[in-house]
Amino acid sequence: MRIPDRILDRVEKQLDADCGIGGEESRVTVTGNGTALCRAPRFPEKGHLTDASYGELIRERMEKERGTAPRVYEGMDLFFRGIVCMGKVRILAAEEIYDWCVKEFGGLKHPEWLCQFSSLRRLDRTLSRYGRRIEDVRLNFLPCGEAQGTAGGGIDGVRIRFLEEGELAGRRELSAFRHAVCGSELTPDVLAAAAMADGRIVGMAGATRDCGLLRQIGVDVEEAYRGKGMAAELVRLLKEEILRRGEIPFYSVSQSHILSMNTAVSAGFLPAWSEIYVSSRF
Repeated sequence: MRIPDRILDRVEKQLDADCGIGGEESRVTVTGNGTALCRAPRFPEKGHLTDASYGELIRERMEKERGTAPRVYEGMDLFFRGIVCMGKVRILAAEEIYDWCVKEFGGLKHPEWLCQFSSLRRLDRTLSRYGRRIEDVRLNFLPCGEAQGTAGGGIDGVRIRFLEEGELAGRRELSAFRHAVCGSELTPDVLAAAAMADGRIVGMAGATRDCGLLRQIGVDVEEAYRGKGMAAELVRLLKEEILRRGEIPFYSVSQSHILSMNTAVSAGFLPAWSEIYVSSRF
């Protein structure tokens, strides 16, 4: 079981764009251990802009400079971003901490250990001097050749219905499935697989448009229907539909959320990259 090269190659190009790597004006340092570091552009002050509006401004600025739109999420601060994918490290760092990052992470014996607690502690201490902090460290999964575990066997007494982008906006009953239908202006909900029982939705996997290429999947299931493989089956079905449309699904979890990781593996995903997110402390 492995992630197909055709998927991994396309995703790695997106991860380059997420860290500002690429384009004629790319300002990248590659250290002796293979870590690639890029200087972050100077962004304007957020002022009274909403998180969504400010995120869109940052995305447009980086796309103009580097040629490809990065993934940007509401509340994210691109003062620092760290991505480890298949042993390769990409870092986007502001001018204030760039030299420190080159020395700190370029000196790691094994750069894929970027997310070790000792490294994260030193990073968080440095970020705090500039009013930032580590917000989260996420583990991200990509599709492999086939599903594992319980997914694929169907769900007794449940009918699956796909909902398109125009059917997801403004529906009150979907507020109970906030991990599946997020309602973000910056990363809009574009597709969902809903489990219907007794005329109502009892579980849902939804996908957001995080960039031109990637669709992030989240899932929620009513408590009475948990433990029956519904979450994995919904994620599997949505994954296959996204792939059929020529797009690439991914599944993201916090690094301690083992149950969610099991859902990803059962639905036919494998770990692909870890990512450090930073936010402003104020």
